[in-house]
Amino acid sequence: MSEDEVFVLIGCTIVSLFTWLPWLWHAAFTARRCSRFGDRWGLFVFPLISAAVLAAVLRLYSSWDVQSNPVYIGFYLVMGAAWVGFSSRFLGFFGLSARDDVIERGNPAAAYAIGGALLGITLCFAGGNIGNGPGWWVVVFCAALSTLAFFLLWGLLNRFTGLADAVTIDRDPASGLRLAGYFIGSGLILGRAVAGDWVSMQATVVDFAVTAWPVILLWTAAVLMERTFRPTRERPFPSPVTYGLAPLAAYVALGALFAAQAGWWS
Repeated sequence: MSEDEVFVLIGCTIVSLFTWLPWLWHAAFTARRCSRFGDRWGLFVFPLISAAVLAAVLRLYSSWDVQSNPVYIGFYLVMGAAWVGFSSRFLGFFGLSARDDVIERGNPAAAYAIGGALLGITLCFAGGNIGNGPGWWVVVFCAALSTLAFFLLWGLLNRFTGLADAVTIDRDPASGLRLAGYFIGSGLILGRAVAGDWVSMQATVVDFAVTAWPVILLWTAAVLMERTFRPTRERPFPSPVTYGLAPLAAYVALGALFAAQAGWWS
């Protein structure tokens, strides 16, 4: 590893420790009288699922010099842990908080949504690792592009639908499941949009715009769906299966379909 890679590894290790150790500590020990373990299990499981997804992408689709090198796979896993951990801190600015909503209020709807957000952010970062490139800074640029779009679209979705309130205030499990599905579906599209061999920053931005546009269709579908499926006085507790799991599966399927339609990266 070069000197700059060692420096980045140390920095990412520190960020990972300062983000994930408090996360796990609070999930395990904070406000245990306020919520049960059954309300918190996702805070342990979803980070592990995200790490497994990233490890699989690195092993199968990353740059040729990374796939066969355990040191570099470990390097990008640590970078991914730092990326997702740091990015998850911004969920609170968009209406979702693991500590406030899940740990202290025992809200399963928020747990579903936050789990989907972690996986969506992981997919954005994982896409930046797909293909051949000259170094770690390429991954950072691509992941920043997809992650910024991820949060921008979530902020706009919440602004138009008030979905965060349905999850955190109404505590509606169906809304949490739908939001988790949207996060995963958009992560699939945005991650695919930054995948491929590196050419230049300009080419990456152009390719991203050309490939990522279907996420607008997914976002529009989410807006329309929330106007139809959100809790009402007549239907204060919609069925989690009909109004939650089914839309979640549809979002993920659409995200996978749009990502597949973009074709194999080059």
